[in-house]
Amino acid sequence: MPPPLTSPLKTLAALAVLAALAGCQPTSNPRPVPSVAQIGSNLKCASGDHGFDDPQAGWGFCYPSGWKYNERSQASTNPPGLDLAFDITFAPDVRVPCPDPSASPVPSSAPASPCSGQFAFMIISTYERGSSTDLASWMAANQLPPSNLATISWGNAIQAARLPDGRRIALTQHHVVIMELHSGLLDLETPMSARLDTWKFSF
Repeated sequence: MPPPLTSPLKTLAALAVLAALAGCQPTSNPRPVPSVAQIGSNLKCASGDHGFDDPQAGWGFCYPSGWKYNERSQASTNPPGLDLAFDITFAPDVRVPCPDPSASPVPSSAPASPCSGQFAFMIISTYERGSSTDLASWMAANQLPPSNLATISWGNAIQAARLPDGRRIALTQHHVVIMELHSGLLDLETPMSARLDTWKFSF
């Protein structure tokens, strides 16, 4: 007596079970390694702050957790280096509404700045240090007036200063880094100046 014929439905069910079992079998391929380095992995930020580091540029820093940013990069040829521009928006997890400007007077319960949606941008440029031994000689070699440098402390930079126009410049072992803040409705100067000591420049 011939064996009973298997229905098409049972055949499909059996194939589905086999496929599921095959998908659960261990493979010899290792788990893929992420191609993007973990952001802020080597920074020590205060509670509530986030860290950003860029291995290509060779520096990292801490910033307020409510900041969201879009990053754009562009090569620089004179002097040779890399410009990173950050479009920053204040977007905390809990929305902070701005007071109604038409209200007169503004209610005493109105939130202090910043409030959600305020924005600004900054540019951080990383240049080759070349043979310069200090900031003054590097600036002179790159057509930047080296006078009126106000010495500051900036992370683990070898030498750092603030320029008359507000930009900050740092000398590391291999690079010169310039930070240019463009505060819009969002104040960048106050939080960034308070976090200069969080910067880490690689050597």
